[in-house]
Amino acid sequence: MGNIRTLCRSAIFILTLSVFFGPRCGATVYHSNGTAESVQFFHDNQAQNGDTITFPAGVFAWTTGVVISKAITLQGAGVGSTIIKDDVQSGSLISFALQPNLTSRLTGIEFQDGGRATYNNTPGWMHIDGKNTDGSQFRLDHNRFFHMNGDIGPDTVIGVADHNDIVPLPGRGCFTIFGRLWGGSDQGGDPSWSAPCNFGSSQFFFIEDNTFDNTDPTYQAFATDAYDGARFVVRYNTMVGMIIGDHGTESHGRGRGSRAMEVYGNTMNGNNVNVGVVQARSSTVLFHDNNVTNYWAYPQPYIRLEPYRCFFAFSPWGGGDGVNVWDVNSPNAFFTGTAASANSGRTVTVTGANWTTNQWKGYVLHRLSAGGTQNFGEILSNTANTLTWASATFGTEMTIAAGNSFEIRKVLHLLDQPGRGQGSLITGNPPVSPQGWNNQVTEPCYAWGNAPQAPVFAPNTAIVRANEHFFDNTPMPGYTPYVYPHPLVTDQPPPSPTPSPTASGTPAPTPSPTPTATATATATATATATPTPRPSSTPSATPTATATPTATATPRHTPRPHPSHGPYQG
Repeated sequence: MGNIRTLCRSAIFILTLSVFFGPRCGATVYHSNGTAESVQFFHDNQAQNGDTITFPAGVFAWTTGVVISKAITLQGAGVGSTIIKDDVQSGSLISFALQPNLTSRLTGIEFQDGGRATYNNTPGWMHIDGKNTDGSQFRLDHNRFFHMNGDIGPDTVIGVADHNDIVPLPGRGCFTIFGRLWGGSDQGGDPSWSAPCNFGSSQFFFIEDNTFDNTDPTYQAFATDAYDGARFVVRYNTMVGMIIGDHGTESHGRGRGSRAMEVYGNTMNGNNVNVGVVQARSSTVLFHDNNVTNYWAYPQPYIRLEPYRCFFAFSPWGGGDGVNVWDVNSPNAFFTGTAASANSGRTVTVTGANWTTNQWKGYVLHRLSAGGTQNFGEILSNTANTLTWASATFGTEMTIAAGNSFEIRKVLHLLDQPGRGQGSLITGNPPVSPQGWNNQVTEPCYAWGNAPQAPVFAPNTAIVRANEHFFDNTPMPGYTPYVYPHPLVTDQPPPSPTPSPTASGTPAPTPSPTPTATATATATATATATPTPRPSSTPSATPTATATPTATATPRHTPRPHPSHGPYQG
């Protein structure tokens, strides 16, 4: 017993299988040879919660991924020194399952595409599963991600991605964020939607102090996409040619849309390739104190609010036709009539009508007669006896035959639209409408303090209304941002990068052990100053990005692919 205490006090370890370990008086460091097989071996057979697996300098091509189910740190020798090339053709390169009341971390590695054939935005080339209920946390820091053929996919992760250098594939994305496990089990984001946004709290995935550099001179890249009740914060990043986006409760199927986003303190250079700064299809958005330049939309860039159910009937939710039980609708029809002739394009002539011009703008034309899968359209304009409606956008357009009957309805609020949330918990697959539904409440979007360009909210539908669902140039009452820097940003970064390695290819697997007694040598990380909170009105630039290696761009794929994150378990 005395010898064990002596070993713990002096922190002397014995080297076996290239690892320093001993009695568990503290964390242990295991030195992999950089291959996926070596990392997985140490994880499965040696490492315990709180330990670290390191990577040497070198270039390592991985054709198989690793699965991390312990609260450990994966630590490389630094960007430009440890380089992992992703040549995994199925699944994720690295998957984390976070552990209750513990923190996992990945730091000091440069990742590059190594030949992955299919773009993997879900579950992502890197995937992290967490929960908001068990105290698990994650930190992703001081890495570089260059032209990865996929996204990073945090699912219900409470934690932070900080001080990373991110160069996406042209026209592609960086993070696809989920909230499927909000509430502790896979419920497709339902519990996240029934809870308040809680802006300014720790209950978000934070993306802070990173650099995003879109090298495509024509198309924007997505810094974020989001689904299933996701909650995320994008703050104090330097971003070139990027857009911040999400998906709504629509094209994703049973899963709900993204729940909430805060975007502030960023330096955002549109590089004259973007139209919008934010594309929110369901999130309640706070956008404030960003330095915005070179977004070319006239007269000023915009924050797009786009609940696409107002245009198309997505399964299983249906569309905003004025009678859908998932929405808040006026109880009665405002007009019922028949078509004098078949529609011409998206315009129909109405028998016996004598209306005031545009009196029905913003209402919904709901076809009652059978004929086609699309039976509604938001009314864009009307004359004395014609109605013109919006495109279905996502599918077959509505048709109306001579003599078809229709009615004019009004939608007051759409399910899960930007600026709405909470309400009763929805369950079931297909979903079951709770008693008293739709009892969601208004949670407005706010934008303020942005300069020199000041983006304004721009809804794609009359259902999303100014000074009700969103407020321009108006601070959110009672709001205070979460502490900066994030509390997990306390450890020193990995060692400074060494000159680019000359090694290439995949190192041989770890050989059979030949134990050798060696004194422990603990690497000392290069000290850096702790960042101070940045004045929200004058966001600062993040550290200078590492030089970009040459790579071949892939063609832009549009529209952005929708995920299939596995069957919903509700």
